[in-house]
Amino acid sequence: METKEKLVKELMDMGFPKSLVLQIVDNAGDLPKDLIVEQLLTSNPFSGEPIPVVDDDGDQMWEDVTVAYKMVIVMNTGLNMGIGKIASQAAHAALGLYEVIKERADLSNDLSIWNENGSRKIVVEAKNTFDLVKLCSAGKLHNLPFFCVHDAGLTEVEPNSFTALAFFGSDDQLKPVTGKLRLLK
Repeated sequence: METKEKLVKELMDMGFPKSLVLQIVDNAGDLPKDLIVEQLLTSNPFSGEPIPVVDDDGDQMWEDVTVAYKMVIVMNTGLNMGIGKIASQAAHAALGLYEVIKERADLSNDLSIWNENGSRKIVVEAKNTFDLVKLCSAGKLHNLPFFCVHDAGLTEVEPNSFTALAFFGSDDQLKPVTGKLRLLK
């Protein structure tokens, strides 16, 4: 078995929060590393309860996953993008919103907390562009930091297609805007 210090460093390098790593490693005894990683992946650092796993039927609502801050990425499923296109558009949304957040001094503490606790990102779906526009308006009304992605149209979608939208905030801030959206499947 690896030394405790080496294991803790390795798990933190994987992106797990230090406090959660220390708690689980201290309680793990002689468990193999893969079981410790599984426990980390299914633990919620704020409640000590496992994070609910989404069944294949997609009925789990994202709002059931509780963390201090999260990024919610909303994908426009009406554009029928391929999986690679969806992944790249979600990445554009996440990186764009991260840059917006970094520039706002009033969000520096929230950003630090988010980074220290796993930088949770949740991807949900909107049925079409009209729904994305409505969500964007609702986000503005609730003063949520957001970032909109409009594609250049070089591959799968028409130029300037509204492909994705990302919000950042606490559960209470996000719930009125994105709380009823289904996880992307």
